[in-house]
Amino acid sequence: MVISLRRLKRWSQFFLLFVLFTLLLYQLFSFLVPLFKPDYMYKEPNGGAIKVFGHQQETARVAEAPAQKIKERLLMFYWLGE
Repeated sequence: MVISLRRLKRWSQFFLLFVLFTLLLYQLFSFLVPLFKPDYMYKEPNGGAIKVFGHQQETARVAEAPAQKIKERLLMFYWLGE
């Protein structure tokens, strides 16, 4: 098997450029990631935000039958899909 020095030089140049461009792309991505990173989604809202759901009074719901609660929750599940 004959190994040409030109071919070896070409392959080594290709490999070196490949590694350099890969490192350059990695550095570019590591620079851009913080710019597109989403905000912390569980932070406390500020401004004109309002609380949508409050704590329900359990005393008013004690009189309901357990089957009625289950039915209501099941209908809510089907309605909202959650």
